[in-house]
Amino acid sequence: MRGVSGLERPAIQWTFVVCGVALIGISTWTGVALVRAWRAIDVARDEARQASLDREQTEASLARERAARESYMLQLGRERKAAVPAAHPTLTLTPVKTRSASGPELAVPSTPSPVVQLRLVLPPRAALDRPFTITLRSWRSGEVLWSRASLRAGDANGKPAILATVASDVLTPGPYELLLTAGTPPSEVAVYEVSIVPTSTPH
Repeated sequence: MRGVSGLERPAIQWTFVVCGVALIGISTWTGVALVRAWRAIDVARDEARQASLDREQTEASLARERAARESYMLQLGRERKAAVPAAHPTLTLTPVKTRSASGPELAVPSTPSPVVQLRLVLPPRAALDRPFTITLRSWRSGEVLWSRASLRAGDANGKPAILATVASDVLTPGPYELLLTAGTPPSEVAVYEVSIVPTSTPH
């Protein structure tokens, strides 16, 4: 077999050696780059999968919160609707200037309705931008019989008033004092007095 002419020269031999080394280096670098690229692709795929899971969890959490908020708003609407029904009788009271020494002057008959809406008309120049508390007490003993806090000013016959519903069995026949306070610490806003008398039955 006849050899290739010129390969016996050192310069040509070194050229082939250098080219071989360069090819090996390029192949090695390409392999390392491919491995890094595959790893980067795997990391990106894992991150995309995790982002998808996080997004699904966030959407599920938002859906639960939205459903809970809608349920709360529906329940709140039902409570508000039931709190001030048109059929319920009302008891509108105005502040007394001085506490009576012999008993409340105002007397109203009891009602068979299970619920009564209290309407406490606010005194003039009373601040309206604060929560109010109503405390119902026995006029004779001062015992607290009922209380309702965190009330906001409303309207009664065109006048600022505090509205609240109370079970009629709390207002059994007898004299009562209602104390209206506001703020923290609570300060007295007005006092109301009323006597509940039995409903007369026709003969």
